[in-house]
Amino acid sequence: VDAFDPQSEVLPHLEDFFAAVHDRNADRVRALLVAEPRLALARHEGATALHFAALANDRGMVDLLLGVGADLNARDDTYQMTPIGWANEEGHDALVRHFYSQGAEVDLHQAAAYGIADLVKTEVRRSRRQLNAAVGGWTPLQLATLWGHPEIVELLLSRGADPLMRDPFGRTTLEIARAQVQSNAAGTRLVNEERRARIVAACQRIGEPLQHRGVRV
Repeated sequence: VDAFDPQSEVLPHLEDFFAAVHDRNADRVRALLVAEPRLALARHEGATALHFAALANDRGMVDLLLGVGADLNARDDTYQMTPIGWANEEGHDALVRHFYSQGAEVDLHQAAAYGIADLVKTEVRRSRRQLNAAVGGWTPLQLATLWGHPEIVELLLSRGADPLMRDPFGRTTLEIARAQVQSNAAGTRLVNEERRARIVAACQRIGEPLQHRGVRV
């Protein structure tokens, strides 16, 4: 794909291309990419086609776009999230793993939020200093709790993560879990209802190991 500025250059067939991605019309998407390969990097409504394919859990479209040079690590204009982050918000766990296997950039904090246990283990072994480091005010343990990953919470606690550290809203890990349950996962406001229910159920489970460790606040 030739280099160009996807923020400023308007390409031919742009709306047609994104409509075809939305409609899961792989043949039309492929034909338009043959005519204009730079569409793989183009943006529409603040995001790339790969973001929208991730949102739709359309692995076939994801692979088609990656095959012609779509950027795994492009960030949307509004939330600065990559396609793997969009897949995570929708609860598309298999697609999250696929993005990761294809080389999506994921650090310890993101791995905790996305539920990628093997990467969490690797990153903790590599740098234990990151275990309780706050990025954007959040530790890996707090993010794993917010997004409802009990197995990651258990793993991080076993490695020495501090459940009493406070998030940007002044809450401990147990308080984050309780707030997600009581608010119907309002802390992850962009998720769909199915994903929301899964997060709430997971946060109910997360409270148990914390209480077994004597955490009360």
